[in-house]
Amino acid sequence: MDGVNEEFVVPLEATERGLLVLGELKSDQATFPAMLVQFSKIHPSSRKAKIFLYPTLEQAKSLFAMRPPFSFRGAYGSSEDVSEVWSAEGIWTQSGSEIGGKGRTYWSAPAGEIESLTIESMSTGSLFKSEESFAWFATNRCFVLQIVANPEDEDVERAQKLGFDEQKFSLEVSDGATAEIQRYVRSRRVGVSKDVKKKAYSIHIRNYKNAEQARKDAEALMVLASFGSRERTMFWHSSTASGVGDMTRHWRFNTGRFRRRDSHEDPLLRRDREGCQRFLKMAFPFYRSAVETELFDGAVYALLAREQVAEVRIARLFAGVQSALVFALQQPRGTARAKMRELYEKFLTKYGDHFDDLWPLMWDSAGPSLADLRNAVAHGDTFTEADLLPLSYAAQNLEWILERMLLLILGWPVDDSYASLRSVQRYCAHQWRPVQTAFKI
Repeated sequence: MDGVNEEFVVPLEATERGLLVLGELKSDQATFPAMLVQFSKIHPSSRKAKIFLYPTLEQAKSLFAMRPPFSFRGAYGSSEDVSEVWSAEGIWTQSGSEIGGKGRTYWSAPAGEIESLTIESMSTGSLFKSEESFAWFATNRCFVLQIVANPEDEDVERAQKLGFDEQKFSLEVSDGATAEIQRYVRSRRVGVSKDVKKKAYSIHIRNYKNAEQARKDAEALMVLASFGSRERTMFWHSSTASGVGDMTRHWRFNTGRFRRRDSHEDPLLRRDREGCQRFLKMAFPFYRSAVETELFDGAVYALLAREQVAEVRIARLFAGVQSALVFALQQPRGTARAKMRELYEKFLTKYGDHFDDLWPLMWDSAGPSLADLRNAVAHGDTFTEADLLPLSYAAQNLEWILERMLLLILGWPVDDSYASLRSVQRYCAHQWRPVQTAFKI
């Protein structure tokens, strides 16, 4: 590839990259209205992306003195009837390198990583036109998505040949739209004798009225699936098309990978496809109609943040319990909220006491309650190595309490989950009473 201008050296491997786009690069300190950039090749499964800048010499003199992050917005015409706008945010660049030779000084093009990228496409032809709108969200694998995901067409055909009725799963979301959970092939590797497929999962929403509403519906399903799976899922790529000739694709890069539930750990929902389907169909409308759903989200994320020391986990789980209590009673933001003891009493009155087999949350004459432990942590009390066992038991009991609370809020029976008495009594932490009575704080 020839250099973009005589002051810069463009490496040969640039021919293997993606598009060259001309647009505006800016930061808090400066704006470059005509910057030529090149993106690495991306696809729906891309988790990282790079951008390469090809400034003029005058642009470079200013650019190398600027500090990231930058943003970029530029137009690109992929064909006569398709135009695109590329918008990248959170660009963290590294300066190019100085290269000397034959009495002249050259610079290699600076490059950096991108936090997010949006491509807005518009066609004057028939490329993106369809009878219905659709939104597609690529997600992390989790138990609930995995068990309810619709089979591929070849699996349906095979089941029908064997006399089985393979039903596809869908549920109604906002404004009459429908959502399906799908499996798709993320990558294919050709082996010695057969193809090896790597499965991925997605949420497909058909016939949506508003793209932002479709995104919120997909995120709601992911929160509920994360809760039921005891492992977190999210989307890093989405594609939306209204059906009238437009498509918007969005990536969130460098999101990292979440902790997967070990094979010997149970999910929260039982390993039953029909049961998981019923859970989503029952929980989704309640969640989407509730106020301040971020309180529910925070409680779920507190449950899933397991890689923490016991003291921090107790404090975070207790905060999750507080959020769950406020969410359960549906108190609007800005109203005067009761103290936690009062909230808990109201919760028990509304939903019943499903916690009498667990370490008491608020009060107990035989030893410290979980609230007492949380207060000790919050006030900076020191704990010894001998305290690790009771602290771990307390954290596990708090987790079970919070899971049961959220199940009750969603209207799902605790006994039909792995947080039930029948399930948790197999764990050492369920024998908490001797540890509690001997624990001094």
